[in-house]
Amino acid sequence: MTSEHVINLLGGLALFIFGMTFMSDGLKKLAGDYMKTILEKLTEKRIMAVLLGAGLTALIQSSNAMCVMTVGFVNAGMMQLERSVGIIMGAKLGTTITGQLLATNYISKYAPVIAFVGVAFLMFAKSNNIKSFGQVVASLGILFVGLSTMSTAMRPMAQEEWFINIVANLSNPLLGVLVGVIFTVIIQSASASVGVLQIMAVSGVIGFRPAFYVMLGMNIGASIAPILASIGGKKDAKRVAAIVAIFETCGMLIFMLATTFLPVLDWLSMTSGDPSRRIANANTIFNLVSLIVLFPFSNLIAALSKKIIRGSDEEPNMAKLEFISETTHTTSTAMIGQIDAETNRMEELVQTNLRLATENYFDNRLKDEEDFNQTEETIDFLNKKITDALIRMSSFADLTPEQAKHVGNLFHVINDLERIGDHAENMAQYSIRMHKNKERFSKTAMEELRGLVDIIERIYKEAYAQMVSPDQDKYAHVYALKRDVNRMIEDMKEKHIVRMNKGKCNSQQGMMFVELLMDLERVAAHAMNIAQAAN
Repeated sequence: MTSEHVINLLGGLALFIFGMTFMSDGLKKLAGDYMKTILEKLTEKRIMAVLLGAGLTALIQSSNAMCVMTVGFVNAGMMQLERSVGIIMGAKLGTTITGQLLATNYISKYAPVIAFVGVAFLMFAKSNNIKSFGQVVASLGILFVGLSTMSTAMRPMAQEEWFINIVANLSNPLLGVLVGVIFTVIIQSASASVGVLQIMAVSGVIGFRPAFYVMLGMNIGASIAPILASIGGKKDAKRVAAIVAIFETCGMLIFMLATTFLPVLDWLSMTSGDPSRRIANANTIFNLVSLIVLFPFSNLIAALSKKIIRGSDEEPNMAKLEFISETTHTTSTAMIGQIDAETNRMEELVQTNLRLATENYFDNRLKDEEDFNQTEETIDFLNKKITDALIRMSSFADLTPEQAKHVGNLFHVINDLERIGDHAENMAQYSIRMHKNKERFSKTAMEELRGLVDIIERIYKEAYAQMVSPDQDKYAHVYALKRDVNRMIEDMKEKHIVRMNKGKCNSQQGMMFVELLMDLERVAAHAMNIAQAAN
């Protein structure tokens, strides 16, 4: 084997892995947020969860992405742990379609043409969906060009004595499994790993028996992606990663025992005369049998994950992320779900402080000052952390145009929420000063203030609801309320000047009342910005 063969082998491997990754990204862009919606709504029944896991994974060509997405959904509280088991089992079956595709020889003949057509779509199409389709087609061609290059470069290896000795040792089941685990952990893709194994078989580099055990290890090695995705997440997110490892390990043990007492390898060898197809079939059968055997024990597997990952999450520290996982191993769909959940939490905290700040004026007593300050600190913390997450997400390769727009909108929403929190803090400080000085606004001023506060609280709630679920009628109603607020504030200022001239309130109270009106006006303005974010 010459240096030229080594260079071609590495180049082919690079093209193959790039094609796999690029195709998966393109498919995820085409699927967009539909996967999130489907997974949230249609996984109540376990069998439906399995079918969805298999179908969606076959669509996006990546069980890693599906498992990582599931970790993200569970971490964000969007999916229960027990519902994730079926998704994971289905995902492992769905990913075997990649191996079947790679075993289709006639595609290799036209791979350069397929790549050219895909690139043409990428360069000249105007629609984002057509561009994503072009990305999928181009990457499919690149993937098969890489396979062909690797196949040619590997053939001389079959004659090398040192390599023959290594492959001979892989007939030891445990060693074969270990090599498969290590290889997949390195490249972090079971589909790509099995694809390389198929090429080695076609090139005569490895026989079916050692390839089978290596394939078992490759399936276990795929557990590394969800494990990495769960780092820093909640207990249930870590349990999802444990479920992936449990499923693959149990499947491996079932087949290791079966091959000891039954001629399983002979049966699998009879499925095809093509070495590549034989490995693809073995991989499909392995995951299908594992699914059939282990599916009835779904609840037991979920319970076992709780035994492995013991305890419950710590009492929530307010100045702490509850939904966003700061790991880099996640997908755009899962990350958006986490950011949305954390943003909803921030909105609820801002609403709480806004209510506390205004109630102090009407109850004639200072309420929950310590809680208010702690909540304000948490709002500032979430503003920074969510912004960091949005910046990180902006660089995701699988971000769809719709998701990119949503991310851009959230930058503004987070900023407006934080500013509303600041204005609530200002209003709280005014009330603290008034309580210390034993001052109160006049009865008339308080009545006017109550009416204004009620409308502004409605604007705030309806504006955020409009941002979450855009509706032109809701937006028009918020806009009309905002105009009413502007008129009310101008009218209240004029009446307040009259009261001051009549000596019904002193200058200090007068200044504080005007400052309070200005803060309330800014709250309404920022709420209006939030409503406009979805338009």
